[in-house]
Amino acid sequence: MEEVLKLLKENPNGFLATVDSGKPRVRPFGFILEEEGKLYFCTNSLKEVYKQLLEVPYVEYSVMSKDMITLRVSGEIRFTEELAMKEKILNVFEPIKKGYKTADNPIFKVFYIEHGTATIADFSGNPPKKIEF
Repeated sequence: MEEVLKLLKENPNGFLATVDSGKPRVRPFGFILEEEGKLYFCTNSLKEVYKQLLEVPYVEYSVMSKDMITLRVSGEIRFTEELAMKEKILNVFEPIKKGYKTADNPIFKVFYIEHGTATIADFSGNPPKKIEF
């Protein structure tokens, strides 16, 4: 998991894939933090991505380093309304705090991937490395 977290922290902006009416949807998305083996993200309940996540709670998130190392993380997501975690997330990234203001903002939604699979690949010729978490 250390290698996964290193790639996520060094490349916090990636792409999140969801399903919308049976079709894939990919959009830029930011990784927020990891805690107790869970990878946390956040969104807004007014966005289409939120509705897609409720309907089909499986995602794939990917990033690529400047050295062309790719990371794909896939798994089932769960939403949390835990105020302590929402407060922590508000304090990690200033634009999130600026946008949502408080942890109890009803449109501020936090989700995490808990039991997922990370795949790390590069151009070394070695097979991709799979990490279950």
